[in-house]
Order: sequence, then C-alpha cells, then structure tokens
Amino acid sequence: MTDENEQKVIEEEFSQSWGWMEQYFANLSSKEDWDWIKPICGLIGELRRQGYDRQFRAGQSMYLFVLSRSRHHGLRRGMSYIKFEAIRGGHMGITCRTDVDTVTEFEVERVEITPEIEALLTRLLAQPISYPPTPAHNDG
Repeated sequence: MTDENEQKVIEEEFSQSWGWMEQYFANLSSKEDWDWIKPICGLIGELRRQGYDRQFRAGQSMYLFVLSRSRHHGLRRGMSYIKFEAIRGGHMGITCRTDVDTVTEFEVERVEITPEIEALLTRLLAQPISYPPTPAHNDG
C-alpha cells in the first residue's frame, strides 16, 4: 500500500502521461489521412473529465490509446491494460486484459464511453499499481 505522498506523486505522473497522449494524438490526427484518429482525442478528454487521468497511466502503441496501472512507461508480460483503437468510419475496437488468462475484445459503433467500457475501467482500476522489477544487485 502506498502512503498519501507517494499516491499524490503517482497521480501526478499518471496525469502527466495523459497530457503527453493528448498531444501525441492531436499531432497524429492533424497529419494528412489521419483525421480518422480525431475521435480518440475526444475520448481522452472525456476520460480525463471523469478523473481517470489520476488512476491510470496513458500510453500508445502506434495509433492505439492504452491505459494501464503501470507506475512506469511500457507494458510488461502479463500486465493488465485496455487498448482503444479508432477504426475508420467512426467505430472503435477495444481490447482488455485484466488477468493473465483473460482477454476481452469487442467493437462499438462510436468512439465513446459505453457501459461495457465503464465496466472494463472498473475492472482495470481494481488491479494494483505495478512497479517495474528491480534490477538484481551485483556486488561485483
């Protein structure tokens, strides 16, 4: 369990990652033939308004928007996540892993927060914040 000061630091780090993703997706969607990504910018803004920016690290993989409970950048093997993929035509694909053996995938008609997505966010929020493995100490 984290103390209150560490929790504030983590929340600030998480929030900062969202700022980077807002900028990344705004830049990407402004490129020629990438305007179909713009709805992800709206999704990021709505998730931030709902306070998720202090509960999840935001990241990306090419044009996928990714949420995790990772303290540091990058998903590691077996880590829980939700990936949001804008699909041309205004649809959105969602892939979620909340445990090692379970991956949920589905598509929704619009890029928006649905009850199914809210349920996945709740499941991901129940996961502990993961810390990167500590390198082994070598005395020489």
